Amino acid sequence: MHRICFAILLCCLPLAVYGEETPQDAKQDVKELAQAELKPSRPVALLSSDEPNRLGCTKDSYERACFLDFTLSMRYPLLYEALDEGHKFDMLPFFSFTGRMGQYSGSVRHSSPVVTKKFNPKLYFRFYTSDTVGQVLGTTDSKQDFYDVGYAHESNGQYVDSVAVFNSTAASVGGTDIAQDYISRGWDYIDYRRYLHFHALGTNSLDVDMRYFLSYGLLQKGSEEYFPWEAPRAITRISQVDGIRMKVNREFNVSGFKGATLSYTTGYRDFARWNTFRAELGFTPLSDLLGLPIVLWGQTGYLNNVTQYYRRAWSIGLAASFETYQ
Repeated sequence: MHRICFAILLCCLPLAVYGEETPQDAKQDVKELAQAELKPSRPVALLSSDEPNRLGCTKDSYERACFLDFTLSMRYPLLYEALDEGHKFDMLPFFSFTGRMGQYSGSVRHSSPVVTKKFNPKLYFRFYTSDTVGQVLGTTDSKQDFYDVGYAHESNGQYVDSVAVFNSTAASVGGTDIAQDYISRGWDYIDYRRYLHFHALGTNSLDVDMRYFLSYGLLQKGSEEYFPWEAPRAITRISQVDGIRMKVNREFNVSGFKGATLSYTTGYRDFARWNTFRAELGFTPLSDLLGLPIVLWGQTGYLNNVTQYYRRAWSIGLAASFETYQ
């Protein structure tokens, strides 16, 4: 009988030891649960667009026909967890990349080539203002105030850098006019951007972007803006037509329309002499069926592409644009 009671006691002992929770452990569990509930949830994926991603058709004034124009842009925050989602210093570092390419019809150019028009990696620090207190940072730019300081490289990814290579390229692609797209361009620049969001007026915003172009940089050892063998022209430096950018965004509270933007770009060398103006209108046709945002845009001035940044021309386009006016 004593042996049976002892065996029952041994069976019950582990249950008593491991089944009970001390008051201190219970308090710790409640504290951790409360902290988890207070921590803001991440609304979207950290990998997001830096500029609008677009796919559409573009017509330049000096081209015979439009071309398929697509832009892919993305960014990712660095040290997101270590910096407590940016709230530790109201700052997040980002790495971004934006690329633009155009595909031409076989009726316009032989073999329907895809031409790289823009290659733009950038590393920058984004500093958030006091208006972003309590928000999840790094994701909803259109509703936050911030300023960026960064270092970037911009080029067209092409290879023609001598008259011999240019003549050879012209013979293979169908002429000197088409060969212009393959002249190598590239430069590094220091970037400062200020984004102001007017909360009282909806998602209206003012975006100011200042760029200082370097003649010798970390990624572009020597800027390629003009080669001596090219035809003489008045604009030989990117800073003559770029470096100061301003954009105003206005949201529409009208069914089917998303918003509009107006932008102005000029250079800090020969300030306000060589100007570029651009207008965009965003709308959602058949929104109940597709919900796909469409952008109708027009531009006059310079900077139609990196290669021929110096060429005065106009452009118009129609494109599907993702997360542009949201």
